[in-house]
Amino acid sequence: MAKDPSKTEKATPRRRQKAREEGQVARSQDIPIAATLLVTFLALIAYIPYSYNLLSDYFRYTFSDPIYLFPEENGSFISYTIKVIALLVSPIFLVLLATGIVSNVAQFGFLISTKAMAPKLERLNVIKGLGRLVSLKTAFELVRNLLKLILATVVAYFLVMKIINESFNMSFIPLTHEVYFLFKYTLMLILAFAVVSIPVAIIDFIYRKWEYEENLKMSKHEVKEERKMYEGNPQVKAAIRKKQREMAMMRMMAEVPRADVVITNPDHYAVALLYERGKMNAPKVVAKGKNIIAEKIKKIAREHDVPVVEDPPLARALYSSVEVGEFIPEKFYVAIAKILARIYREKNLLS
Repeated sequence: MAKDPSKTEKATPRRRQKAREEGQVARSQDIPIAATLLVTFLALIAYIPYSYNLLSDYFRYTFSDPIYLFPEENGSFISYTIKVIALLVSPIFLVLLATGIVSNVAQFGFLISTKAMAPKLERLNVIKGLGRLVSLKTAFELVRNLLKLILATVVAYFLVMKIINESFNMSFIPLTHEVYFLFKYTLMLILAFAVVSIPVAIIDFIYRKWEYEENLKMSKHEVKEERKMYEGNPQVKAAIRKKQREMAMMRMMAEVPRADVVITNPDHYAVALLYERGKMNAPKVVAKGKNIIAEKIKKIAREHDVPVVEDPPLARALYSSVEVGEFIPEKFYVAIAKILARIYREKNLLS
């Protein structure tokens, strides 16, 4: 089936995460096969001497001590046979199991997804099924399988011909040489298929990675909608910011009645200061504003008998250099102290 031409944008991180949760990852089945063949070859090289000695001891015991033929001795012989089989098979099985896990984890990381195993009804769609038969993926699968078949046939042909040529001399060599012959060509066959599988696996992985990225691509509309969903609609975000400003303004205005003085421009700026003697090292700005907000601060101050002092240079300086909730800098101490002293004298609060 043709790819949607509108999907031109690279997948977003959230789109990738969602695909991963659904079990969609870039994965080549040929990489575990190649890795398994190569590791099997290396494991057998290291394991053959041990297995040869183990089998030699087993057959030596079997043929040299026929006591196991007696019924009362069958149990020990069966136990010994099971032990030998376990020692022969278990290490190779564990190595191959670890190889399969590592070769998959190396491609897409550790992932367990039950969604990937869930049945999908769309796979039963006959029309979509026919479309997949003529897709690029099907063509790649066909070429890849033909390449694997050709390479495997060529390798098998040359190895089989070599084995046939050497097998004519088998009747003239000792049994130990026949065993060596068997191991030798078994290893050669495994290595040959491993070497052939590696380039096929690399090509397959590159294609799977490209196919994965293509399938994840999004249209510009999808990217825009996702951004709205996760980052918020611009109108909604603006409304939230407006509400936050309103709430901050309400909290600030609620502090004005507690202020000791409001210093004004007088028309453009207003700064409300609070000073609690014995608790604060310096006065703190509890509210400030200009124009309409300044007028509102002055109105609230007058309603609650908070002194309003006109000092244009000081009001502008405080407004521009001190934020709400901050204590005034040391350079304003003298000017503010004089204002507060006058207010305290007027209220008979100065001790």
